Amino acid sequence: MNDVAKRYVNKKGWWGILLHASWPTLLATGLIGLIFHLVRSSEAGLSALTAGIAVWVLSAVSVVLIAVIWKNHRNLAIPVAMGAFVAKMVILGFLLTVVPPPEWLHTTGAAIGALVAIIVWQVAEVVAFINTRRLIYS
Repeated sequence: MNDVAKRYVNKKGWWGILLHASWPTLLATGLIGLIFHLVRSSEAGLSALTAGIAVWVLSAVSVVLIAVIWKNHRNLAIPVAMGAFVAKMVILGFLLTVVPPPEWLHTTGAAIGALVAIIVWQVAEVVAFINTRRLIYS
């Protein structure tokens, strides 16, 4: 393994994945909220920020649940991960269809804020997984 690869190895397991997926997601969420605030309106900025944070919370809860399960029941980690993913999709679907949006919600801002958070979280999580696997297989 080269020197560059050694520097970016996640040695904290699931907690490292949580950390390395959280900070870019929260940074991107804050940035998209600020952009919408400056370009469109304060409601649009707040909507983007709220939606991005909702995505982050659901994603972070999934990883925390997996981390807790992994500690004592590693054989259940994959089924729990799949179940957490399905539950996250159901909760998001529920929120989008059943809960009435507040009057201040700017739908485009919220949609783009959520989309940015989802994409950034997924990319960061995959990179963290790769760096975790590098530790396991080196």
